Amino acid sequence: MKTQLKLGALTLSALLLASCSTIDNFNPFSGGGNDDVDTVDRAGRIAMVSAVTELEPDPALVATAIILPDALRVDAWSQAGRVPSKVTGHVAGGTELEVEWRWTRGEGADRNHALTVPPVAANGRIFVLDSRQTVHAIDAETGRSLWDVELESDHSRDSRAFGGGLAVAGDKLIVSSGFGFVAALDAATGSEIWHRATEAPITGSPSVLGERIFIVSNNNEFFAMSLETGEIQWTDQAIAETARVLSSPSPAAVDDVVVTPYSSGEVIAYLPANGRRLWTDSLTRAGRFTPISAINDIASRPVLNAGLVYASSQSGVLAAIDGRSGTRVWELPFGTTQAPVISGEFLFAVGVNGQLICVEAITGRVVWTEQLPNFEDMEDREDRISYAGPLLASNRLVTVSSDGRISAYSPQTGELIEEQQLIRVGRFGADAGFFLEPIAYNDRILVLADDGTLFSIR
Repeated sequence: MKTQLKLGALTLSALLLASCSTIDNFNPFSGGGNDDVDTVDRAGRIAMVSAVTELEPDPALVATAIILPDALRVDAWSQAGRVPSKVTGHVAGGTELEVEWRWTRGEGADRNHALTVPPVAANGRIFVLDSRQTVHAIDAETGRSLWDVELESDHSRDSRAFGGGLAVAGDKLIVSSGFGFVAALDAATGSEIWHRATEAPITGSPSVLGERIFIVSNNNEFFAMSLETGEIQWTDQAIAETARVLSSPSPAAVDDVVVTPYSSGEVIAYLPANGRRLWTDSLTRAGRFTPISAINDIASRPVLNAGLVYASSQSGVLAAIDGRSGTRVWELPFGTTQAPVISGEFLFAVGVNGQLICVEAITGRVVWTEQLPNFEDMEDREDRISYAGPLLASNRLVTVSSDGRISAYSPQTGELIEEQQLIRVGRFGADAGFFLEPIAYNDRILVLADDGTLFSIR
């Protein structure tokens, strides 16, 4: 069995405590079995699989034409979700799934270290935060290393950390660290501009909107910080929850609202200027689940589009929420650790059970579903496969998977178009596959493998 189930994986609270001693526009106001568990637990992870019933297409939509906007060339993927609203949209890249170059200087995941942060890219540079809390800058055209900075704790007793995140804002690279701080680095050189300590590790990715940074700590404290100085402008405290999903979630923000998920299962909307709460929702779901899928944490980021907040949880809720009132517009029993992709009138998502879906974004009606292979050995249901993505790129839905594949599916039907095996996954977890979502930059797709290898795909 492979020790490779990670995204859609729970890091036990004891593991987190051991890791660190401090532990495109939206405006709502303008219109497997015991062997699976044993194997993953040896790597400090437990598989997360819900008992959610698979969705079925709406028969009334069988002839629906999936018409998408033209693919957008992305000249900056500056934060998790590309833009503050987290609407990644239809982007250009990876038309042939051919590897352009590989970068191999990053440290990958192992029993004591986790790789949870997708890369970001801007101004000809790609930035990676590896499993040892080292930040790397890479030339986007050649894959050559430009500089690297090892993050260090403010407390000498901290020997390791989990999580964090990256965002590019002009000439600054904003870095959040599991060691318990947020810092701004010079994006060209890696030199530190400012450093702001927090009381707990920062396991999520920063969102940058205008002159503010929004970020959540491991103990569910929400910070709004000055981009220029790192000064904390306001904070809010959500319900504390120690059991967490191993991921790097991120708030979604536009001018009039910022929405953030918490490990308690809460989704809270704020006024960006002063932190006043606008509404609160919970994505926890009662029902027949495995104990692991009952964890409340929300691993995926919300998406803000056309007056609605799209939010999802691994415990089995995918919902569209009115941005003004916080009222549920629709919801589906669909568990996912991945943010949905919205383009035109349609939403695409991949579930913890390997189901790829297309949904009408406004109504929540299911247009089509496609069951992806969710076990390497389908007959014996062994070696569960997890998926990251999708990325809607050049009229293809691109996913990567824990068994080392990159796959492209038709957004019109869900059928497989093309597939490449990028990594041959070893039997005992060596050369593990992909658990982080792909991103697009300058007509290429970038994917970071769990062993620390970065792939550029044209």
